[in-house]
Amino acid sequence: MQQSNGGPTPDRARRRLSRTLTRDRFRDYEGVLRAALSHDYHVVSLEDFLFDPAARMGQRILILRHDVDQHPASALTAARIERRLDLRSTWYMRWRTADPSVIDALRAAGGSVGFHYETLTRRVLNGGFDRRAGFEALLEDTRRELRGEIAMFQELFGPLRSVCAHGDTRVPWASNLALLEGEDLARYGVREDANLAMRRHELGAWLTDRNAADGCWSDGLDPLALLREGVSPIQCLTHPNNWISGAALWRDRLLAATLHVPSPGARTRVTRTRSDRSPVSA
Repeated sequence: MQQSNGGPTPDRARRRLSRTLTRDRFRDYEGVLRAALSHDYHVVSLEDFLFDPAARMGQRILILRHDVDQHPASALTAARIERRLDLRSTWYMRWRTADPSVIDALRAAGGSVGFHYETLTRRVLNGGFDRRAGFEALLEDTRRELRGEIAMFQELFGPLRSVCAHGDTRVPWASNLALLEGEDLARYGVREDANLAMRRHELGAWLTDRNAADGCWSDGLDPLALLREGVSPIQCLTHPNNWISGAALWRDRLLAATLHVPSPGARTRVTRTRSDRSPVSA
């Protein structure tokens, strides 16, 4: 039951406190990667899997993808672990997490960066959907906006090969993925939408982390068991902010509070960004 003062429920408060008092989970993530290597998995980034046929060779493949939905600095810890193990992954950044220093560090570590777009859900949540005009009209208008966003993202943060839709549980009926389904992606300046592209490949398992304090995985999957059994290919999708806690969690929250929102149509290099709005549509 919601407290009368409008604050969080006791259960939610306990979950937040548990994230503060417990150790971070990155050792668990490193354990998954080391287990994959010990079981002779070929560990590849999602973009390498999509664009390099050699990355799809072999009987056991683990595909690494990260969606950086919050707290961009949290990505750097995961990247350092991967670099120690000589592994690479693909990172999808929202406008609110597109910190140039983080993006530069991820690329310097050998990772690839994509744009985590939320153009449609943002429009709907901001009241930009005129139901009288119809959903198809909204899609066409929003596709034009997305083309501008992708061009702006590349101008600010460097070239892109892929993008990926961000989901929003507040408007489950409005899927950002609908913007690019059936579209010629060359018109958007990229080669693939990651979710659409992965539909062409049969996966042995889609392993996704959850933000629960106990560090569980989606659908009750056990990554170590999957690796022991030789399931392949496995797509491992993580959200780095789910893996931090304690002092690191609060440092990252303070960093997020300092990020600067780029002005609309900015043409200069951005030092920080933090907004669900794009600089094109803000």
